[in-house]
Amino acid sequence: MSAMTRAIAWVWVLATLMLLVFPLLGTDESFRLYYSNALQTLSSLVAAGVCFYATSAFPQGSPLRKVWAAIGAGVLAWGIGATIFGAYPLLTGGEETPYPYYSDVGYLLTGPFMIVGLLIFKRATGLESPLWGKLLAAVLLVAAGIMAYRANAEGLVDPDLAMKITSLGYLVFDPLLLAVTVLTATGFRGGEVGAAWWYAVAGIILYFIANQAYTFLVLAETYATGHPIDTGWMLGFGCIAWAALKTRRLMA
Repeated sequence: MSAMTRAIAWVWVLATLMLLVFPLLGTDESFRLYYSNALQTLSSLVAAGVCFYATSAFPQGSPLRKVWAAIGAGVLAWGIGATIFGAYPLLTGGEETPYPYYSDVGYLLTGPFMIVGLLIFKRATGLESPLWGKLLAAVLLVAAGIMAYRANAEGLVDPDLAMKITSLGYLVFDPLLLAVTVLTATGFRGGEVGAAWWYAVAGIILYFIANQAYTFLVLAETYATGHPIDTGWMLGFGCIAWAALKTRRLMA
């Protein structure tokens, strides 16, 4: 990576970590709301652009081109959702975006796109997960399913149909994404490609954690935009973008 790329990455990380500092400084909540929304939107849209940029390193028809296109589409879907989410307080004088909202359509599409990308990657590279990897993925699928159920239980019994559908989407897609991610990661055999993809794995895990924490806190009515958990999405998409850049560099 060039010195400029590394410098930009560090500036972005420090900007993200400010969300952990703002509560300690007593920073105004409205500022934290706009700051977080802007950074979430920027992080996801830039990360999506980097993923699409990485596809240009592979020839037409290459499975890895499809991999980064699928992952980029997932991150872009989240970025569109974040744009809609962030526009709501701008249009309503600082009110919190309701849940569920139109932004959740984009958020919910992220998981399926990423799952498709990981499965294409696993098949294209011939990765074979060991038995312990398959068992670990199965255990995590069950554990994450229980976690997701607890986070979404209130929404599943809500009389509002949109709430039910949204909660069901998060209940299904997030645990599946985590399980497929772990199944793929346990097939890595080292090397530079594997090292690059570990960043993508870390990013998806951070994304999963942030998603579940957000849903739980929203339904518990204790979430406000600018909460420290927002860093999970920003750091997660940053890791995915870094993986895309490292992968592209290997092909240059």
